[in-house]
Amino acid sequence: MMNRIALAAASILALGGCYFSKKIDDRSFNPTAVAQIQVGKTTKAEVLQLLGPPREIIRLLESEAYMYVHSIEKNTGTFLLLVNLNRTDKQYDSVAVIINRQDVVTAVGSRASAPTAAYGFPWE
Repeated sequence: MMNRIALAAASILALGGCYFSKKIDDRSFNPTAVAQIQVGKTTKAEVLQLLGPPREIIRLLESEAYMYVHSIEKNTGTFLLLVNLNRTDKQYDSVAVIINRQDVVTAVGSRASAPTAAYGFPWE
């Protein structure tokens, strides 16, 4: 009887585990390059030179919006037989540059939080 209990406990422990994963979407961009973009002065060609091709171009009535997005997703989890607990933290860096028909920047906005993505316990 004692051997069966020990075998069952060992089997349960052997069937359990944990995992960590990290997914990076698209390329990151340099925050100092974003800081060089000046409204009313920087041209479309300069934006492309500083940041490269955008992930998405949105056509507006009188302008275009160049969208740059980079994300980092970190996952942690633990499982034991039929119980699976996991945690996902996905953070983004993004830049939006509005360029008018004269190919001059009229607005720029950015957010940088991708490096703050963190691993953690599933119950956090």
